[in-house]
Amino acid sequence: MIAFEGPEVILGISKEDLKSEVQDLANIGKLLPEGAVKDFSSKGDKCSFKVKGGVSIHLEKDSENLHENVLIRMRTIVPTPVKFSLEVVATETENGCKCNVRSDADLNPFTRMMVEPALKSLFEEMSEGMKKRFPI
Repeated sequence: MIAFEGPEVILGISKEDLKSEVQDLANIGKLLPEGAVKDFSSKGDKCSFKVKGGVSIHLEKDSENLHENVLIRMRTIVPTPVKFSLEVVATETENGCKCNVRSDADLNPFTRMMVEPALKSLFEEMSEGMKKRFPI
């Protein structure tokens, strides 16, 4: 497994309120900037969208064995071509919380070269989306 981490951002929302926001997968789409992601949809514990390059990502909530600071974990499901998890991790601060998006991906070296830029871009854009939605 290869770990990827997005940038840490400071948000003007409490950890518990952010957890409530991201647990509703419809709100995940609001964190993704237009243009970077297309065709976002959610239903129950599943969501899907297309990233730059036309790759479809299908995710399902995974609530098993969450660590204290993991607000939500999702895992890819078929027909997503690459197997990875996506987690939103946060810690409480005086005026809100610190947050970042991380992932563990099951990649071989060749696939890593193809996927790493897209995952890093997705995490950076989700972090920016959170900063815009929950400013300090």
